Amino acid sequence: MRFPFLFAVLTASAGALVGCSAEPQAQKEDVASEASELRLSGARYAGKMAYGETKAVDYNSSARYRSIAFDAKAGDEITIEVSSKYGDAVTWLTDGRYEVLAFNDDASSRTLDSKIEHKIATTGSHRIVIRDYDLLPATFDVKLSVKATAATCSYDGKTYSEGATFPSTDGCNTCSCGPSGNVACTKRACQPACNPEAEPNRNYVGSPAQCQVIRFTCQPGKQPFFNACGCGCETL
Repeated sequence: MRFPFLFAVLTASAGALVGCSAEPQAQKEDVASEASELRLSGARYAGKMAYGETKAVDYNSSARYRSIAFDAKAGDEITIEVSSKYGDAVTWLTDGRYEVLAFNDDASSRTLDSKIEHKIATTGSHRIVIRDYDLLPATFDVKLSVKATAATCSYDGKTYSEGATFPSTDGCNTCSCGPSGNVACTKRACQPACNPEAEPNRNYVGSPAQCQVIRFTCQPGKQPFFNACGCGCETL
């Protein structure tokens, strides 16, 4: 906030000349209490922005407030930074109906810029509302950012963190969890599962590797077979 130093000095000097103490310095306007006025009067719309963008907004007192819309999801941890070379930024965060969610005048005692950090509670449209503290013409740079959160993926009833790899449900491919929460799997052709108990008509005599070097004969009424699981004799 700006302090009227020159006014205070002149007042003190005048008091000394007439032999009496200066009047107490007037209290600054409580801009944080303007929430009710903001809801009633609304603000001049200055467009829409998205996370990661910076938007320049020209301000003058023809309309007391400027507002910028953005979409947010519940759980988003956002940061709003409003700066100006000459202006004194005052900033509100509101929902789509201009109900105030957060407020900031000066980000610190060393700046006239403002900063709001807030965790969004409800998915939907929100507003960044700004004004100059003294209602003087100024150009404000409004920066909107969101804290990056690691993505998660759901697959076959389980949750995996971004970057995790896990077996595919087909038993022969591998899947991974991507940065957007999408699951990507390799596309190798799967060999049939070997289950001799489910093949009573077949008698396996060797694995695929063994079948390359062994020789065998089948009894009458049976014939040789070779597959991805091995080799042997099967009933005709």
